[in-house]
Order: sequence, then C-alpha cells, then structure tokens
Amino acid sequence: MPPFPDHGFGRAQPPRGADVYEPMRLSVIQVIAALAAAICVVIAFIAAGVGLISSVFMLLAVAALGFIAWTAIRRAMGQTKP
Repeated sequence: MPPFPDHGFGRAQPPRGADVYEPMRLSVIQVIAALAAAICVVIAFIAAGVGLISSVFMLLAVAALGFIAWTAIRRAMGQTKP
C-alpha cells in the first residue's frame, strides 16, 4: 500500500465512456419542484403587493369615513337650537 492512497482522485481524465454529467443531471421531479417553487415565489410577491395596495386603500377609506363623520358631527353640533 502506498503511503498516500489515491482513492481515484489522482486521475486527470475520467475513464473513457464515463458519463461525467451524471452527478449533476436533474431528474424530472427536481425540475417540476423548481418550477413550482418559482411560481410560488411570484405569487407570494404578487400577494404582498396586493396586500400593500389594499392596505393603502383601506386607510384612505377609513380616513374618508372619519372626515365624513367629523364634518357631520360638527354640522350637527353647530345647528343646535336653544
């Protein structure tokens, strides 16, 4: 036994006929999972944007209702007859 065993890493070239891309080849299920993950990320960003926009419109609606209530109360209190 040599003092430093090779373990096959010392060869400069793979054996002839070896499929060097086999360890990196994706299976169909991995490709489908990656596409599903990409779609989920896009939907999450869309939902976050929709949530932000709907929150802004909700705050505008609450502000408008508050303004209507404030002016109605001010008008009702100003028109009290003794």
